[in-house]
Amino acid sequence: MAAYIDYDDLIAFFDENTIKDLLSDTGDYSGDASGDAKLATLMESASGQVEAAAGVSNLYDPDDLAALTGNTLSLLKQLTAAITMVLLVRRRPEKFGSEYWQAIEERTEKYLDRLRKGERLFDETAKRQAGLPTVDGPTSIDYQRLNMIPSRTHNYFPNVEQRLPLWR
Repeated sequence: MAAYIDYDDLIAFFDENTIKDLLSDTGDYSGDASGDAKLATLMESASGQVEAAAGVSNLYDPDDLAALTGNTLSLLKQLTAAITMVLLVRRRPEKFGSEYWQAIEERTEKYLDRLRKGERLFDETAKRQAGLPTVDGPTSIDYQRLNMIPSRTHNYFPNVEQRLPLWR
């Protein structure tokens, strides 16, 4: 599966000169960074980390993530770009101060952890409705049809109406 971001998405969230500087092994990057194999691998790895977090408990599969649109897609791209940059900085840790990148990594990992736990979700109608509580079960008519002992022995067991919510 392809990465969830491309080079244009990455430079929308982070500085292009910083990206080229981190990609350079010699100190001077020449060429087109959008076709760099190292960067493509890092973007795929970052996408894999998002998939791993979103795939816990089968919340999302890669097809669900690929089908996201609008603001939710932008959130997915932002997470993937942040992880990509952290991986890129790990290639050259001496280049920049690590406190800033550690803060980005911690913030992103916290978000992914909340995604794993289901506290944060990508906006999808089915996922939204899954978090709403519902009451489901037999009604008082269903209990009458069962003709259970509590229904047949009056004044000994509590009747069905006392054991069900008022609207059931």
